[in-house]
Amino acid sequence: MSDQVSVNVRMYRLHELGDCFLLTFESGAKSCRMLIDCGSFRNGGDSIARLRQIAEQLRKDVGSGERLDVVVGTHQHNDHLSGFVHCEKEFREIGVDQVWLSWLDDPKDAKAQSIGKAHDNLKLQLAAARDELSAVWKGRSATHPRAARALEVLDDMLGFYGAHAAAGGPPELPARGVRILKTLGSKKPLYLRPGRTLDLPALPAGTVRVHVLGPPRKESLLNRKDPKKGESYDHALAGAGLLASRVLEASKAKSRTASPEEDDYPFNQVYKRRRTSERSPELAKMLLAYRKRTDAWRTIDDDWLETAGALALFLDEFTNNSSLVLAIELVESGKVLLFAADAQTGNWSSWKDVVWEQPGVKTDDLLSRTVLYKVGHHASHNATLVEAFEKVNHPDLVALIPVHKKDPNITKANGWKMPATNLFKRLREKTENRVLQMDGVNPPSCNPTKDPARAAWKRVGITPKTSDLAIELEIRG
Repeated sequence: MSDQVSVNVRMYRLHELGDCFLLTFESGAKSCRMLIDCGSFRNGGDSIARLRQIAEQLRKDVGSGERLDVVVGTHQHNDHLSGFVHCEKEFREIGVDQVWLSWLDDPKDAKAQSIGKAHDNLKLQLAAARDELSAVWKGRSATHPRAARALEVLDDMLGFYGAHAAAGGPPELPARGVRILKTLGSKKPLYLRPGRTLDLPALPAGTVRVHVLGPPRKESLLNRKDPKKGESYDHALAGAGLLASRVLEASKAKSRTASPEEDDYPFNQVYKRRRTSERSPELAKMLLAYRKRTDAWRTIDDDWLETAGALALFLDEFTNNSSLVLAIELVESGKVLLFAADAQTGNWSSWKDVVWEQPGVKTDDLLSRTVLYKVGHHASHNATLVEAFEKVNHPDLVALIPVHKKDPNITKANGWKMPATNLFKRLREKTENRVLQMDGVNPPSCNPTKDPARAAWKRVGITPKTSDLAIELEIRG
């Protein structure tokens, strides 16, 4: 029989979208510190300063002469890994025993390397297309709203790789974060596949077990999203890369064009208009009608740009589906902490088919015993798969959402809906209002200092604590 264990969970408070969680497990005189991600969406001075504040607090939380036993990097997005780039010096000073990464980061995994190259190519092509097109469509959002929207989507999605239009340069910051992570630990990194179960180090064997749910090995699931019921997006990454290369060529052609009359790319050349002098009266009349200012909304010149926006969303969803997902089991009590990173539908739907190496482990059982859910993808509408989440039904369930409602991507016109309304409602129902947001801006029913939430927290024996730098709670096994 394993020793009783407790875990202190700290959700560090970024001032924008980001993930950074410190889990401190204690069993008798033994302890283990696990950090899951450290990153924020932007790379400006305020963002970096906040990450360094958190790194300094981490140093204090870990303690003098101690180190982080495990650091987990879940996936290559800026809001999960940028802290390891901006605070590399601080993390090396704190010290790390071992880093855990996904199998997709394994340099010896042939499938991972093939996927990684295609993924990198897609990022580079979309960034180049964005840079080419930004100059062409600058200041024309009123007359070309579809082009403006496509470019906005491109820039938003590339922002997850630290490649905003204002910053310039290729999208490589999260990849740099992974390269740093691979050298942080005193031991070689572990690259985790679904179905594996590990004992948490520094604790007696069998005290805390970590079960790997994702990312899936099947590429069709890595490439799948499902924002609406019944909808899927099963394009292969290589196919997306090919399409992106054509969008890039179209972008270059557009940026080289002095007049819109000279370019209809990416349509086939047989349909291309020739010089003005070669126009027939009929064509001239048709073009005059087509360019009539009052009917500008009917033109299709920039419709092809919507492909660039769709590819950017595909890139984002692919990366989120590649998230390393961990179910952390406190063995004595059977309680489970579910850290789903930013897993989207393909990742979630793969869990039911995981073949576990250790006898007796079952996915549905792990879900049913989950008492803490780190809400995936900042509680967006296209994560937290209904089929799987409805199996999470422990009466002590609590939820932590790493979202900041004042993030510019949320506050802007038509901004990101985080947390999504219906998901947030279901979280409140399942937890009896034990839901905490990173920014501390909880609706009245979820305020842990007032009823009904206060009474609900008391029923499960947890008293959340909030400071400027973290929200924390302790779960006893």
